Amino acid sequence: MPLRFRRFCPLPLPTHGSPLTPLMHVAGGSSYAVKSCFDLALPTILKQWWLWWLLLPGCFASWTKYIEEYDTIRVARCDVRCGGNYPDECMENCLASNYTKPGHCPDKASMSPFEAVCLIACVDDSRCPDLAKCCRHDCGVTCMHPVGLDNVTDLPVIPRNVQIRQQKNNLVFLTWYNSKAQRIDESTGIKGVRYLVEERHLLGPRYLESRSSPWIVRHVSSKSHAMIRERLKTGHWYQFRVAAINANGSRGYSEPSKPFKTKDPRNPKEPQNLTLSDARLVDGKLRITLRWSKPASDVPITFYKVFWSRLVHGPTNDSILVYHRTVLKDKTCYELKNLELRCQYFLQVQAVALYGGRRLLSRKASKVFNSTDYMAYADLGRRSRRCERYHGDLHLRRMTCHCGEVKVRLVWPMNHDVKAYNVSWREASCSASQEKLISRRKKTWWKLVQTPHLEIKHLQSECTYNVNVRNVFNNINNDDNGASIEFVTTGCSNESEEQKDGKLLHNKIIQCKTKSSKRKRHYATYL
Repeated sequence: MPLRFRRFCPLPLPTHGSPLTPLMHVAGGSSYAVKSCFDLALPTILKQWWLWWLLLPGCFASWTKYIEEYDTIRVARCDVRCGGNYPDECMENCLASNYTKPGHCPDKASMSPFEAVCLIACVDDSRCPDLAKCCRHDCGVTCMHPVGLDNVTDLPVIPRNVQIRQQKNNLVFLTWYNSKAQRIDESTGIKGVRYLVEERHLLGPRYLESRSSPWIVRHVSSKSHAMIRERLKTGHWYQFRVAAINANGSRGYSEPSKPFKTKDPRNPKEPQNLTLSDARLVDGKLRITLRWSKPASDVPITFYKVFWSRLVHGPTNDSILVYHRTVLKDKTCYELKNLELRCQYFLQVQAVALYGGRRLLSRKASKVFNSTDYMAYADLGRRSRRCERYHGDLHLRRMTCHCGEVKVRLVWPMNHDVKAYNVSWREASCSASQEKLISRRKKTWWKLVQTPHLEIKHLQSECTYNVNVRNVFNNINNDDNGASIEFVTTGCSNESEEQKDGKLLHNKIIQCKTKSSKRKRHYATYL
């Protein structure tokens, strides 16, 4: 159910320049100017009243709710039909009504096999997007592009000669013509006509039309110009096209404008807020998680590089050992393993963005860590989200703790080509307290499943587990490596301590052992 349509946006009080002029009226009664609710005499007025553009992001919000359900040409047509100051019911009734679009269906003999497919895809013209009509043929009913629109006299002419003038800060000013010889009057426009401006873009140093994004709406106006208020993205190619719509419909879109490119992107900013957490000892070695915040970047971050180094004293001279790892763009953490105690480490994180064949490198964010003080980062008495819960497409979705045992749910993407999935898991290590309680020999468990998920039960708390999932295609050809994940079972220590201290009644402890389903404790859910 679309939200109610809001006709006008409140006008801010003047803060600069001369008093309001007639140029600042709501243009042509337009109700849904994308990124703007009115047209100004641009760019002169824009320079005087540039703060207005910052106050209008909500003007298009109600209009976008309509185009989530209806195509943009249909919304523009209903806006013209309802006219100025119309009630919300007019717009909603117009959008829900059936109407016959201009033009007529192509001849059956001229239909391609794809157009004449045996399918019932529509029941009337209103069910077809944009200009398409619902056409019957020998084998079905499908949406087709109409013919004969040039002969329809009550439709506006397709805009021509779309011209783009780039402004500072990646703003653009567009103009177009109603015909080859006559330009539309910029001050009055054409009554009862809306101009729908759409754009598509492509990230990269070279333009390839096949890789461009789908067309999206950026502006609607009643005049022959448009200022795209929202800044264009740096390092992108852009194209624009314009359609003219009145109460009867539209003839279609103009030819796309000539592609143009915004300025080259800068290097990403350095990662922020480097922190350490989850420190613990495993087999005499230190593990600790390094976290950071995603930095600002003109183009998407591709991956991160994590460096850690320490000074090694030798008999003759000293040397520095440097380690580095690559972290996927979706993760902003990394667990450092096998660190030595009583050493000082220099930690660094660098963001990397790929732009064509270039690598855009950020400055390295750094932090000094003394492993002697690792207990300050042990997170005792509280739980924190482990960094290892995500590894590629293999996820630890949920962990459930009860009576000192842990159950986890693992999920991974479905592969329709595989026969089954071979899931194996083993206990890598446990905390010192658990090592004393667990004297059994560590071994590897495995299970063959046909669904892309598995619940592993009866795991010990405060232990580290390794899980591997392999695709089984047939008895001969299997996935050699598969996907692996490591996780730590935490969260049961508080419950066991309460039982030791006698804070729970004896009958409740017995109930915990026999009716575990009623006392499950869900303490973490990861989507």
